[in-house]
Amino acid sequence: MTTIATTAPGLPGLAVGTHRAGARPRALRAPGPLLLTGAEPGRTSTLAAHRQLWGTQPEPDLDALIALVERAQVVGAGGAAFPTARKLASLAGRRVGMVVVNGAEGESASGKDGVLLGHVPHLVLDGAQAVARALAAPRIIVRISEDRPDLLQPLQLAIAQRGDRVPVELSVGPAAFVAGEATAVIRALTGGQALPADLGRPPVAPGRTPRSRAAVMLSNVETFARIAVASRGIESRSALVSASGAVRNPGVVELPEEWSLADVALTCGGLVGDPWVLIAGGWHGRWAIWESSLAAAPLTRTGIAEAGGRWGAGAFVWIPEEIRPADALVAVAHELADGTAQQCGPCWRGLPELAHQIEGAALGCLDRAEMESLMAHVDGRGLCAHPTAAVAALRSALDLIGALS
Repeated sequence: MTTIATTAPGLPGLAVGTHRAGARPRALRAPGPLLLTGAEPGRTSTLAAHRQLWGTQPEPDLDALIALVERAQVVGAGGAAFPTARKLASLAGRRVGMVVVNGAEGESASGKDGVLLGHVPHLVLDGAQAVARALAAPRIIVRISEDRPDLLQPLQLAIAQRGDRVPVELSVGPAAFVAGEATAVIRALTGGQALPADLGRPPVAPGRTPRSRAAVMLSNVETFARIAVASRGIESRSALVSASGAVRNPGVVELPEEWSLADVALTCGGLVGDPWVLIAGGWHGRWAIWESSLAAAPLTRTGIAEAGGRWGAGAFVWIPEEIRPADALVAVAHELADGTAQQCGPCWRGLPELAHQIEGAALGCLDRAEMESLMAHVDGRGLCAHPTAAVAALRSALDLIGALS
C-alpha cells in the first residue's frame, strides 16, 4: 500500500509521486504598501472604507488616462508585460464594445487576481470604470473561473454598492489552464468556446467579421487596480507576488520593488527545510538554483531576469527538498500537457508525448537528444502561445537538472 505524505509542503495544486498537492497561493498574507494598503487578510474592503482611503474615482479622458498610465509605467500583469498605455492608445477612435477584467486564473501557482478581487474589489472596479468611460465602452465584464465561487458574493455586493454609470456584469468560465488566456476569454464572451484564438488572428463572434466587430479592451485584475492608482496621479510602484511550494504559508504578498525574493519567503513565514530549486514565473517560468544572487534579487522583471529567473505572472514556487526536481518536472510537464486547448498537433500530440518522454527520462529510460527533437517540432508551431511557452519552461528545467546530474 502506497503511503501519501500529509505534512510536507508540495507543489501548488500538483501531486508529485507520493506527495499530495500543495496549497494554492490564494490567501493574503499581509497588507501591502500600495494596492493592498490597509487590507485585512480574509476581509473585503467596503465602499466607504475604499473611498475614505482613495477618494472618488477621477474621470480622465483617454489622452489624459494614457499619459497617467504611461508615467506610472503600468504594464500587463498576466505575463507578457505589454505596456498598458500602448494598448489604450491602440483603441483611440475605435468602437469598443466592452471592457473585460480578466480574473480567470487557470494556473495553480498564481493567486494574485483572486486576492485583489476578494480584498479590494472597489480599486479594481475603479480602474475598469476609468477605462470604460475613457473609451466610451457600454459595459464592463468581470471574468472569474468556476473554481472561485468564494469570489461571487463579495463581487456581487461590491457591484451593488457602487451604482456605477457603466454597468458591470459577472461572468464565470471554466477553470482550465488556457481558459484564462486573453483570446480564450474574449472568444467565450462573444459566443464561442473558452479556447485561445490562432496567433495573429483575433477571436471573432459567430456571424461577425473582424472588420465589423467592436474592439475589446481586456487586461487582468492587477492591471486594472494599477490603472485606478495611476488615474489618481500616483506613480508609486510595488510588486505583487504569489508564493508557494516550500514556504510555510503559501499565499500572496505585496512588497516594495526594492525588496527581494528572500523577503517574499520571509513574509510568507519563511522557507520550510532547505529548498534549492525555484520555479520563477509559474509553470511557464524558468527553473533556477535558489542561491544568494536570486534570493537577493529585487522584485522587478529586470532584477529577477538578471539573477537567472523570470518574472512572468509574478508566481514563484520553491520546490520542497523532499521532492526530486526530476519528479517535480514530470508533474509540471503533465500539467502543461493536460492544460492544452487540443486545437493543434503541438498541443494534442506534441506536449503529451513530451511529458511522456520526460517521465521516461526521470526513470533513466530516454536521452535528451530525443526530447530536443520533439521540442523542436513543438516550439513555435502552435496555434496559440501555450506550446512555445511550455517548451521554454521545460527546456529550462531540463538544462538545470542536466547541469546538476
